[in-house]
Amino acid sequence: MRKKILVGTAILAAVVLAGVRVAASGGDEPPPAAYPAPKVAVASVQRARLPRVYVGVGELEAVRQVLLATEAGGRITRIAFESGQRVKAGQVLVQLNDAPEQAEARRLEAQLRNAELQHARVLRLLEEDAATREQLDNARAARDMAQGELQRVQALIAQKTVRAPFDGVLGLRRVHAGQYLNVADPIASLVDAASLRANFSLDEQAVPRLRAGQPVEVLVDAYPGRRFRATINAIDPMISRSRTVRVQATLPNPEGALKAGMYASVRVERQDGPASVLAVPETAVTYTAYGDTVFVVQDAPGKGLVAKRVAVKVGARHEGLVEIEEGLRESDRVVTSGQLKLNDGMPVEPSAGDTLRETVSATRVSGI
Repeated sequence: MRKKILVGTAILAAVVLAGVRVAASGGDEPPPAAYPAPKVAVASVQRARLPRVYVGVGELEAVRQVLLATEAGGRITRIAFESGQRVKAGQVLVQLNDAPEQAEARRLEAQLRNAELQHARVLRLLEEDAATREQLDNARAARDMAQGELQRVQALIAQKTVRAPFDGVLGLRRVHAGQYLNVADPIASLVDAASLRANFSLDEQAVPRLRAGQPVEVLVDAYPGRRFRATINAIDPMISRSRTVRVQATLPNPEGALKAGMYASVRVERQDGPASVLAVPETAVTYTAYGDTVFVVQDAPGKGLVAKRVAVKVGARHEGLVEIEEGLRESDRVVTSGQLKLNDGMPVEPSAGDTLRETVSATRVSGI
């Protein structure tokens, strides 16, 4: 009983002491320190003239390119080229052992000469009524058969010689002297890259606005910022299962800067020309599976500037800008950097400058 009285007295004393401290401080606890508003980069929604383009991806191929191979098997007796060498059409590149075929050809040539003499002899005898028409037919057939056999062997001999089918540059050599080649074994690639083709795919909705002779731009990672001009030469008449259409464009390559097999991004400008649209920097848009959003900077009474999440519908993209079809109005201010640390309604402090004006100025300098 005595212990309970002592505990109660201690608790009461602590409560009274706390009340005295509160009274001495004015009766209110000081509010906790508030976190400073995060600084973010902002841009104003403005109108910009963006070209209406279709963008596709694909790869480059040479108008003439082939992987050289042999049509017949045999041992290599001579290699007449070096890796990277420029060659002419018809130039001998590889010679296989054709000694057996050459010997067979000489035998057949002698047989053909004998068959021709026999045919001529029977023809004279027929004129003198000393031979029959059947004998002449047999002699002619023997001559033609000998000639056909000789041509067959000559074709085999030609297959033992690998020649360049067109002018171009050879790739790395894949064979060695004395090596035995089987049919279709690769020897080297041969490429004529004076003219290239860009094979790419576009969404099927682009089909009505595509035509042969239409100009396109080709961009490759090896030359950032450089645009190569090309012209559409073919449009696949069939739409693929992925709902895209295959398109091919040709582009000159006189300097040899582009290589066959390069990855290419292709831009096809629509015929209706550039359009004046609402645009923001592409970094302002957050893309999710649930839709695209931006943070709009608004003035909230009593809170200052706050970030409000707004759903938007985006359109075409060009040189760091993205078209806004729905969700924003002209002169709205959007956050272009620092969205990851924001929540809906959070106070923000805009940094100096307008990133959209900077982006638009950069695109104008680049020639848009």
